Amino acid sequence: MGYAIWLVPSSTEFMALSELMKFRPQPHILNPYSRSYPSFDPHITLATFDYLPSSFNLEAIPLKGLQRPVTTFGSMRCGSSYLGALSVRMSDSRQFRRVHEAVVTYLSALGMHWRSHDFPHMSLFYVDEPVERKRLDAQLANSGRVQRYDAGRGLVLDPYPNSARSIPVTTFTGEEIWLVDCTSHSVNHWRVMRRRFLVSPILPPAPKSILKNPSSARPSSLHRTRSNRVNRGAKSSRRRRQASSFNRFLSCISRWWRGI
Repeated sequence: MGYAIWLVPSSTEFMALSELMKFRPQPHILNPYSRSYPSFDPHITLATFDYLPSSFNLEAIPLKGLQRPVTTFGSMRCGSSYLGALSVRMSDSRQFRRVHEAVVTYLSALGMHWRSHDFPHMSLFYVDEPVERKRLDAQLANSGRVQRYDAGRGLVLDPYPNSARSIPVTTFTGEEIWLVDCTSHSVNHWRVMRRRFLVSPILPPAPKSILKNPSSARPSSLHRTRSNRVNRGAKSSRRRRQASSFNRFLSCISRWWRGI
């Protein structure tokens, strides 16, 4: 696969989807050499490419003015390949299209040959064995972890259905884009190289006490450093003056003693 740019969901969705992706059908019997069920993070692939030029810069992708894209889960699909074993087809979203367009336009400007198959979809499991894929699909539905509605055109995903730990997820909110090294044949060895927020995190407002009385705010580290330097300089100057006075006193005593 080479390299990929992933769109990663919000922290709450990320946690719930990660838990869902730990599910395994029971009984769980696989060939000891099977590649099935590797560990990977929930994501939507925006683009893949074979070569990463030195000019590539994730921060240079023009995302200014774009909002966090939000979409719902459309349908579950049981595929016929390892990487397409079980995935969720996402509902179409203009916000998603704009993020995707910004990414692939940047790649094209660098002369990179990119691919973007079946966008947008989210893979949940990579499974080698065709029979295991069908068992997985059936047990996710029977256990309530995947709930279909609207005649199968909508989904609710929940890692812990019918329990106090229930976390039903109905949306995918794009929060970050990741540059991922997928050059290894083993999914477990895929590596996140860079991360970037789609929208810069908003800093919390200053406490009201500081806004009402700015003088009560604690000085910055730079201000404290400068103040400490001034204080140390003043103390050093006082010590030099005291030493000079003491030396003059000793000189007077010495002259008086020689006069005797």
